[in-house]
Amino acid sequence: MYGDDRLPIQDTLLYQAQDRNPLEKLIYNFHNFFIISFTNPNAQRYLRSYTAILQEKYRQIKNYKNIIHPFSNFRYYWDILLIVGITIILFLTPYQAAFGITQDTLTPTFIKNVLLFICCLDIFVNISTGYYDNRQSIIEMERKKIIKRYMKHGRFFADLFGSFPTDVIFLNMWNEYKVTRKIVSLLCVFRSFSLKTYINRLAHTKLIIVSYYRNFIIFFWLIIFIHWLTCIFWLVPIATTSMKQPIYPREDSWIHYTDLWYKSKEKQYFYSLLLTIGNCLRSGFLKNDQRNVPDLYVVIIAQITGALGMWFIIAKLMEYMQGAQSSKYRYQSAIRQLKQYMRHKQLPPRIQYRIINYYEFRFQHRYFRKFEIVSTLSLQLRQEIIMHSCRKLVENVTFFNNLPFGILNRIVSLLKSEIFLTNDMIVRANEPGNCMYFIGSGTVAVYTMFGKEICHLEDGAYFGEIALIMEDERRVASVVAVEICELYRLDRADFARTILPYPILWDNIKKTAVERHERTMILINQ
Repeated sequence: MYGDDRLPIQDTLLYQAQDRNPLEKLIYNFHNFFIISFTNPNAQRYLRSYTAILQEKYRQIKNYKNIIHPFSNFRYYWDILLIVGITIILFLTPYQAAFGITQDTLTPTFIKNVLLFICCLDIFVNISTGYYDNRQSIIEMERKKIIKRYMKHGRFFADLFGSFPTDVIFLNMWNEYKVTRKIVSLLCVFRSFSLKTYINRLAHTKLIIVSYYRNFIIFFWLIIFIHWLTCIFWLVPIATTSMKQPIYPREDSWIHYTDLWYKSKEKQYFYSLLLTIGNCLRSGFLKNDQRNVPDLYVVIIAQITGALGMWFIIAKLMEYMQGAQSSKYRYQSAIRQLKQYMRHKQLPPRIQYRIINYYEFRFQHRYFRKFEIVSTLSLQLRQEIIMHSCRKLVENVTFFNNLPFGILNRIVSLLKSEIFLTNDMIVRANEPGNCMYFIGSGTVAVYTMFGKEICHLEDGAYFGEIALIMEDERRVASVVAVEICELYRLDRADFARTILPYPILWDNIKKTAVERHERTMILINQ
């Protein structure tokens, strides 16, 4: 009736002892914070079943205790902390460098350096955190590979420069080279690369709607860009006058012309902001012809970047209108149509919830025309895809072990994928059977016809194989999905057409299946 009688990996393997004192509980919770979490959406999305997550959890504890899992709660909350921290740095540092240059207050400097210290810690966290390898569809936890990827393909040098506490360099000349110190502090701009990565990762984890996210991210980076350019507009006349102490700018600077030097920081920032926007839009707003060469350079940069930024925004809007964000956008469009259909049919909330779960599991938030794509591939490529996905499942079956490679290939090509939601009845006891099932992902429970639970079967297991051999045999047990499962069905008719031309193989398979059936009946009757 069923094979691979494995129970799920128990939490006792994961440091979950029954009796623990408060200190042991604290230590356990601390360790648990760094390993893969069932509540992390990415864990469910990539591993897809409770059993697979447990196995990954056990693998980390056994082999990679000192590595942070990319799907851990720590990594999730750390990314949020870094998003907030780096955003504060990117707003606070240029403002203090430009408009706080004459009044060097302690609080902003302290906040900036605390956040830079957290960014330094982030470098250590990054070289201690595994990553998901999209090419091989595995979670890589080897420290050497993590460091190599971070150094070669990651943001190591950008993070290093952007996290460096530049104020340390000027401890012995804090007030003597104040302008230089403020300019050097702008190295934190390199941290914008990691900020982009963390925002994208969080958006992917939280499954934010693509159109909303795209609009937000354009608006977010536009604000940061304008803020930095505003601060640079104010800082350039000061830096060209003196790189040591801030003194009144030259008479040919725009600051002298507008008489803003002795105004409040708020007025200085507001006027500089208007000047920045006017130059970016090339509107001539607050136009001043009495500019020196450094001011003109800034104006040229503002106008070029403003033009490029405008074209970029237009291009992104056109991309949005054309639906160029392929699979994610199409999936969200399909979900909207599905919800409208369910409302039209006035389906109860429970059924709506199950249908949405089915779509989420089947498409993994990516909508594509599978049958159209597969139909364009050659027969050889289609067989290679099927063999990659299902061969290991078939090889686990005892009576398939000695089959020739060609026959095994044909059996794999006959498998049909089916998805069952939680509590779905897959097989009912005492009903005729005409197929067997292989568990691609998920967990199922096996019950006798009297409702007694026998065991759980997990990824890679199989059941119902006797139906392939004995045509009139009824199911001896019921099988129910414990969680959302992806199963592969092999029908008796397809199997018979493949094996019957080989009578010796058929007899061997039948003999093995009958022996397993007898052992199963003994187990059920106990």
